[in-house]
Amino acid sequence: MGFQMLKNMLILFLLSLSVIVGLANPASEDPNINVTSLDEILQIEKGFMTISTEWSPDVQYLLVTCSKSDSPSTNIVKHYLLDTNSHTFGEIDYGVHGPDTNGILQAKWTPSGDKICFEVSGYGPTGPGNCYIFCNSDGTNLRGVGTNYTDLSKILENRGDIGSQRNLKWSPDSSKIAFEWQKPGNASTGVFIANGNGTNAHELSSATYPQPAWYDSGKVFIVTDEGTVDLINESSDLIDTFQPEDKDEKYWGFSLSPDRKKILLVSGLPDSFDLHTYISDTDGSNLKGNVSFYDGDNPEDTNILTKEYWQPNGSLLLVNQNRNLYIVEGNENNKRLLYEGNASEPQWFPDGKKILFVENKNKLYSIDIDGTNLSFITNFGPTPSHSWYNSDKIDRFSIYSISPSGDVIVFASALNPDTGKFYKNETDKILESENDSSKYSSIAAPLFIVNCNGSSLTQVTPTTKGRFDMLRRWRPDGKQFTIESYSLYRTDWEDSLVDLNNQNSSSMWTNMTVTKIIEREDPATVGKAQNSESNSINTSQVTENKETTNKSPSFMFLQLFVCIMGVWLLHKAREQ
Repeated sequence: MGFQMLKNMLILFLLSLSVIVGLANPASEDPNINVTSLDEILQIEKGFMTISTEWSPDVQYLLVTCSKSDSPSTNIVKHYLLDTNSHTFGEIDYGVHGPDTNGILQAKWTPSGDKICFEVSGYGPTGPGNCYIFCNSDGTNLRGVGTNYTDLSKILENRGDIGSQRNLKWSPDSSKIAFEWQKPGNASTGVFIANGNGTNAHELSSATYPQPAWYDSGKVFIVTDEGTVDLINESSDLIDTFQPEDKDEKYWGFSLSPDRKKILLVSGLPDSFDLHTYISDTDGSNLKGNVSFYDGDNPEDTNILTKEYWQPNGSLLLVNQNRNLYIVEGNENNKRLLYEGNASEPQWFPDGKKILFVENKNKLYSIDIDGTNLSFITNFGPTPSHSWYNSDKIDRFSIYSISPSGDVIVFASALNPDTGKFYKNETDKILESENDSSKYSSIAAPLFIVNCNGSSLTQVTPTTKGRFDMLRRWRPDGKQFTIESYSLYRTDWEDSLVDLNNQNSSSMWTNMTVTKIIEREDPATVGKAQNSESNSINTSQVTENKETTNKSPSFMFLQLFVCIMGVWLLHKAREQ
């Protein structure tokens, strides 16, 4: 009996030790990961919210667009430039300030990275309009695309006279742009091309929804009102025409492969919302149908070209049809089954050799493009962050995102902050009670990163009740990314900068003019910030309390199991 008691105690000790080990590192905390609020970096005024973040192609700079509601119909907008090497930042000065900035939209980089681009939109004194703007990163050398305006205030005042520009596309060599432009009084929309600085704009063609896309740096595809897809050159000469096989149908849209070797065409009858797609080579050969289908009566099929995914820098096509994955490939554009199941949200690996997808809404897998090496990576839990709260802010984001290097994946999981466990049926019941938002306050959705082989699960943001975190933008080298955090009962949200390798990084940021930032000869030597207090939150220093804990989503029922085993062993010991 004494030996049996000793044996049981030893088993209980080993189980307890396993719990301690599991608790010590359920989802490891990397002290090199640093999460810094953009509001604190920018020392932003109260009421401003981050609308967008955009990394420069050379990875050094980050553009941040912030907005504040000044009245029900007016927003104040600011663009900031951050140098992530020197930890300096400044507001871009366009010569307009306060309510006069109403209508300025998010800032983006041109492909070359030497200029920034943004739109001004909305109603001006002369009516509604939308115009593209190009300028240097410090706001100088500004121009309204296709206009003679070089003063932003004049462009804002004359939006109605300019008309509506949209759907801007860059040529493969980044030297030219193509865009749609509906000028005041015109019923149709013109297709224009211009130089990369917005000058020398001239019209190529017109249609109701032309959807221009560059074939090469001298030719553009457009959709015509007759239902064809035409290829025209810069002189408006017709080079080629794509027509549906069924003469009663029309082409409603198209998509080009990144290498410009294939074209996907959306076809359907004029009076029907049921659509299907064809694929062919861009010279018109090897046309194949039945690539994908869109059911006009299915709400999930409202948007076209949302089931097809081109291989990065290639011409293979991934198709998600009825939750099964297919590959369209080869000279004959043959379609083969890649994976059969309940797949959603597929993504290509950056190298185009493997594919990621979510199975059964909560498990992430990878698979080689030949159908081999199906590998489980991680479990999200049955209710990722974007699905447990009914908000358009969340629907804009994917459940997960792979780094540009293809090494790590960022994802969010819906957790119970008090236990660190996934919700199961409890969350399903919450989804049925959409009108009672108070029930969401018990759910949290922090961000995690995991290697693409499923190893080194690491929690990035703290587990906070009623808050979910989502990735906005990866830095092109994969070393940093920006995130958006949204909390219940608040009308605003918070954005942060995440540094995955913070070993030699300072948490101090210096405010200076953008002109000085871009003219600095040695960005590495920077004076200390005026504010000596650290504005960063290191994930290794987040303390646990009632509202904020930091437990792993993979730590499910281990504690409960050990408790049951302990009670059982003690009971058996008493019986003996």
